[in-house]
Amino acid sequence: MQKIDWLTGRAAPYRRPIWDVLGNRFDFQIRLLENSRQFHCRPGNRPDDWYEFGLRGADTAFVPTKRLQRGEENYYLALRSPVRRGVDGVILGGWESPAYWQALAQLKTSRRPVRSVGFYESTLASQGHKNGPIAAARRWYFRNLDAVVVPGEASAEAVAAMGVDDHRIFVGFNPVDVDWIARESTRSPLRGRGHRFIYIGQLVPRKAPLALIQAFAHCRDEADTLTIVGKGELARAVNAEIDRLGLSETVELFPTVSYQDVPALLARHDTLVLPSLTEVWGLVVNEALAAGLHVVVSRNAGVAPSVADMDGVHLCEPEREAIAQAMAASRASWAGPVRTPAILAFTPQRFADVFVRALNQS
Repeated sequence: MQKIDWLTGRAAPYRRPIWDVLGNRFDFQIRLLENSRQFHCRPGNRPDDWYEFGLRGADTAFVPTKRLQRGEENYYLALRSPVRRGVDGVILGGWESPAYWQALAQLKTSRRPVRSVGFYESTLASQGHKNGPIAAARRWYFRNLDAVVVPGEASAEAVAAMGVDDHRIFVGFNPVDVDWIARESTRSPLRGRGHRFIYIGQLVPRKAPLALIQAFAHCRDEADTLTIVGKGELARAVNAEIDRLGLSETVELFPTVSYQDVPALLARHDTLVLPSLTEVWGLVVNEALAAGLHVVVSRNAGVAPSVADMDGVHLCEPEREAIAQAMAASRASWAGPVRTPAILAFTPQRFADVFVRALNQS
């Protein structure tokens, strides 16, 4: 049986289904650059159970690291070897941290061939550095991998732009556990006459929560409601904007919600709105579609081109007027939850197969 490591920062719960599939195929271990103590010391905008939900039952090991935080980002320096001895392949879940470069150097100097597979989610729109030394380092890193797995065509375009050959790019569809979400999202009875909008995400500038509130004020019918779930640096500004627009009776705020409660929360709403200025993917869109909701999603989100043709999807520019128009269009076309969401075909099993091909194709 092949011995495969997946090196990543945190035990993200939405990755667990993929890890479970790979764990059934390989001698597979998740190598985490951040332990539970480090996470709880500064979890950022994640709920308390987020990390543990991703760990349950998984074969994991913690790589001792020095962690540096800058804004939303975490960077890790490995204090010992990041991957196991004798591995046949390693999936590198990032590139920005020194630990990933340390792992790549370990693989390249190994006496036996070890397959290096990168996992890259950013798009040309969401990349932070277009030129200069950081962009050059990123190009070098990905050109020196044996394969790169991407979650959609937008990410594939970004990897190709780095000069990675097409035959080394493996394109999948970024999944969540759609079966679990569909099963757990039991619909609640309709509450009144209004349309129920929801936003789940960080309250940070790139997510455009203030534009969302302004758009809701602009397009709402009298009985419509908006639920905002998240925390971040704009929390006070969000509250102030709600008060300024006189929306305190129709906008409900929650700082966080446990990951296992997300399906039930989605099921109490009709349309998810993700109006981000930049968004690597936007997995909450997958979750909302699996729960039968409509979604209003910014064209700047990596998920947008992959779901554009699905029922209930309304794309928009990340501007107040465009967001409001898309929200109104979603409300006008709402006829109850989508009965057989197309997103259900894009399972973790299907995406895991892409990693298997990338690990084995020479």
